[in-house]
Amino acid sequence: MDNPLFFLYNRINMKRNLLLITVFAVLTLFSCTSTQVETKSTCKKSKPDEVNFVICGDIMAHTQNFRMKNFNLIWDDVRDITSGSDFTVANVEAPVCDDQPFENYPNFNMQRSYPQAAIDAGVNLITVANNHTNDQDTDGIIKTSEWIKDVTKKYNGTLRPVYICGLRENVLDDKASKNSQPTYCYFTKDKVRILFLGITQILNTQKGADRINYFPHTNKGKEELKNLIIKLRKENPCDVFILAMHSEEPEYNLTVFPKRREWYLELLDNGVDILWANHPHCPKPIEYIGNSKTKKIEKVILYSTGNTISGQRHKPNYLNPADMHEYTGEGFLVNLTVKKEKNSISIKNPHTTYITTYIDDSKNYVIKKLDKKFYNELINTGHSAWQNYLEEREKLLRELKETTTWQ
Repeated sequence: MDNPLFFLYNRINMKRNLLLITVFAVLTLFSCTSTQVETKSTCKKSKPDEVNFVICGDIMAHTQNFRMKNFNLIWDDVRDITSGSDFTVANVEAPVCDDQPFENYPNFNMQRSYPQAAIDAGVNLITVANNHTNDQDTDGIIKTSEWIKDVTKKYNGTLRPVYICGLRENVLDDKASKNSQPTYCYFTKDKVRILFLGITQILNTQKGADRINYFPHTNKGKEELKNLIIKLRKENPCDVFILAMHSEEPEYNLTVFPKRREWYLELLDNGVDILWANHPHCPKPIEYIGNSKTKKIEKVILYSTGNTISGQRHKPNYLNPADMHEYTGEGFLVNLTVKKEKNSISIKNPHTTYITTYIDDSKNYVIKKLDKKFYNELINTGHSAWQNYLEEREKLLRELKETTTWQ
């Protein structure tokens, strides 16, 4: 006869082993490690009918930025935010070309290592359409296109794919590009279908303009853009449509111009849900559009989220923090959770993080959150001038009020 204690012992061992196997399987399922591409991002476990976005601003590379030895340092303090979303959105404001050295204003060039640091920090929804896209002429556009193809291929099928648009489908020659269609990104996250389009209304020169998603702010250009938005939304049924617009408006100006607001509202009526404008290099107010019947936020206009990283403010004006140029050192990280409703979407719990470009003791230009932790760090390390200056800067940023318009 079998020993009953031995039988009980085996049953316990079997249950324990089954539990260990189950735990290991669950941990493997939800792990962010990919065998295809090693990333430094973390997973966002949003619900199947929701998608979380973090909207950044302009990623720029001035001399002060690209002299850094380690570009990953730029993102360390905000990596928890940029890698904690489903999609983190940014504007790469330069051609990306390894055949050319890094170049400063007025004709920028980034080598691949610079935007790669942003991608490693979680940036994975990118527009390259802006007034500097053709700074290195048509060759720079072609090299940027090659970078886009390489990056999207590298991250395709991983837990954090990267999507990039802003150029025309064919950029290899003038004849082909004239008849080429604008690129856009269309993809899904669980149950949510997303459409992303990046365009520019302004170019510094017309070289290679036919190879860029360029819609000048003329009656003809505006009409073409509206028709494109309607066409894309019809051909690509989506739950949320994000338009990244490099807008033709004055730089270094905090004003929300009434005519521009009317134009943006018209684009919302034509199918855009999140309109994110960039180009002013300073943050501007945010306007949420709500449904007066459901009392839910359904659309948003980000008039400008400013610079995420740049070298424009290389000498902080401690005596006059309110000087207009000082705004080039700050930006917003706007966190939006979009929920798919029965016949619409809603934007839940929007949140804005204020960020600054800080110059550390090693002359590294790094992104820092404007919060008490950072201020205390500055005090404890003998940087009270920075601390006083940045606390004043934060007060000024908070004057850029968020508003909600109910319709």
